[in-house]
Amino acid sequence: MNRLLITFVLCLSSIYSKELPLQIIDLSGPITDPKQEISGMDWYKDHLFLLPENQGGFLFMINKKEIQDVLQSKDPKTITPQKTIFNAPDYSILIPGFDGFEAISFSDEDVYISIEAEHGGLMIGHIAWGTIDPKTFEIIIPKNNLKRIETPIQLENMSFESIFMYNENAVMLYEANGSTLQKEAYHTIFSPRDKNTSVIKSINIEYRLTDATQMDINNRFWSINYFWPGDEKLLNPATDMIFKKTPKGQTHQNSKVVERLVEFEIKKDKIEFSDNEPIQLILDKKSPRNWEGIARLNNNGFLLVTDKHPSMILAYVPLQ
Repeated sequence: MNRLLITFVLCLSSIYSKELPLQIIDLSGPITDPKQEISGMDWYKDHLFLLPENQGGFLFMINKKEIQDVLQSKDPKTITPQKTIFNAPDYSILIPGFDGFEAISFSDEDVYISIEAEHGGLMIGHIAWGTIDPKTFEIIIPKNNLKRIETPIQLENMSFESIFMYNENAVMLYEANGSTLQKEAYHTIFSPRDKNTSVIKSINIEYRLTDATQMDINNRFWSINYFWPGDEKLLNPATDMIFKKTPKGQTHQNSKVVERLVEFEIKKDKIEFSDNEPIQLILDKKSPRNWEGIARLNNNGFLLVTDKHPSMILAYVPLQ
């Protein structure tokens, strides 16, 4: 490599931050139907559960070994997720303006679901909770296990898109936390023990938070931070402070779309940015990808899933 080429490569490195590629995991079966609109996912033991937005009496499940085999294979097979029974009340009757499920979280055999509704011109969140049978994987949610959760602010089609467990409580992340929207951002904590709610203070972050991983032993979690330019008027984003510290990657330089993973931590009863750099994804040249679910895959990377835009996609983001 001559000196001129070396200089050119070094210049590119200083201009662009690193973006990570995606490895697509091919799926087949009903999960690929856009009407399912996958809206969240989480691990129950060694099984990945994917939550459809629309209530149909089932969830999708994939065994971890199937995923690992595909990722390690030179000739990967297509995975057909299994349908599992989701035994819950008809929320279209129970909740005025029921709009769908948004997030799922497991804690041992307990399961928590975030629900979005729009009624009387107001966005309203709910949390429902139940149990999973460790043998049949059937999820049962009793009719009375439902609590209304007020959103911090009112924005069209915005509610609680993430749930993770912290100190045996369910933390529900509100998705719009930009500095022009909330002066002092906060999120909701639901206590399964007494069914009460409280709040936890947070930092501002532009765009949307569309799902989060479970906490690790250091009280850290990763979240999807996504921006579709069609939401610019609604979200009114301020200067992106993350990009001021970590320059845009090469594909982000040429697009208004933002697809990245951001790590947070809970310190002194507040959600803060961690000291790890955000992970920018290599953007698709054709279309933004509406990432709606995230889960760690061991310590090697992340699994991401879209709803239906531009199609139903399950992907792996390797960290090495």
